[in-house]
Amino acid sequence: MKLIEPMPVTDAELTASNIAETDYPVWSALTSYVALDRVIVIGSTHKVYEAVGPTLGDDPVGDDGTNWLEIGATKRWKAFDLKIADAAIRASSITYSITPTQLVTGIAFFGLNAGSVRVRIYDTNPTKIYDVTIDLVDETDVVDWFTFFFGGVVYDSEALFIGIPGYTGYRVDITIDASSGDAEVGQIVLGTVHTLGVTLDGTTVGIEDFSTKDRDPFGAATIVERAFADQTEFNFSLKTDNARWVKRTLSRVRATPAVYFSDEDSVRFGTTVFGFFQGFSIPLSAGGTSFATLDIEGLT
Repeated sequence: MKLIEPMPVTDAELTASNIAETDYPVWSALTSYVALDRVIVIGSTHKVYEAVGPTLGDDPVGDDGTNWLEIGATKRWKAFDLKIADAAIRASSITYSITPTQLVTGIAFFGLNAGSVRVRIYDTNPTKIYDVTIDLVDETDVVDWFTFFFGGVVYDSEALFIGIPGYTGYRVDITIDASSGDAEVGQIVLGTVHTLGVTLDGTTVGIEDFSTKDRDPFGAATIVERAFADQTEFNFSLKTDNARWVKRTLSRVRATPAVYFSDEDSVRFGTTVFGFFQGFSIPLSAGGTSFATLDIEGLT
């Protein structure tokens, strides 16, 4: 049972990307805008705004909706906007260069549409000290020769890099390669990995579906497909002496989305989730080992 306590990614950390931040013109206090005009603000929020009506000199940042509506992050920053479904997209490949301002020992990727993810780390010399590629081909559905030849290629939408030497000031280069078509990534989460305990049998996975399913008076169904959120309930054991440390660690991320997972070798079980915990309970045992539960609601 582990978590990645995330590092905020700002202009200080994100130093380069092959996704241009040119979605719309940059907002200017000297330009007149009319309804439906869109602009971007790149100096602070890296977001897209849409004009409600004629406006001149009204800063979109902090506007209460009178003059501007916030649409979302710019294409470059969608990978760090806490919205998995709203992905960063670019033809063939996506690259990011990030210089951590705190220790990074784990990186998680969600909402991937690609063939592979590569992470390279360079020290301050700069000398490459880490270079690992994860192939995203998912062979879970390959159960016989028929599915091997005719089942089609399925790709995993998540990837975990754990135990990386992402020290402060080092450069982390990320490449998401689709080879052909569009590469996509919903969220990239960098941070420090903490081990809370040992994941136990009985850990459950599921989803909360936000689609609507209605029937008219004659029984005909109308289904509107919407996003869904992962739901995971972890059962794990820990040393009773570590209970205070576990409580303190979880308290730090009580209002911050974090990555929770059973183990880096157990990604196939579907327990990896990026979201908030709804609550945790640690009934203490004087025998030296306590058994805890942790409920996680994923982001969409």
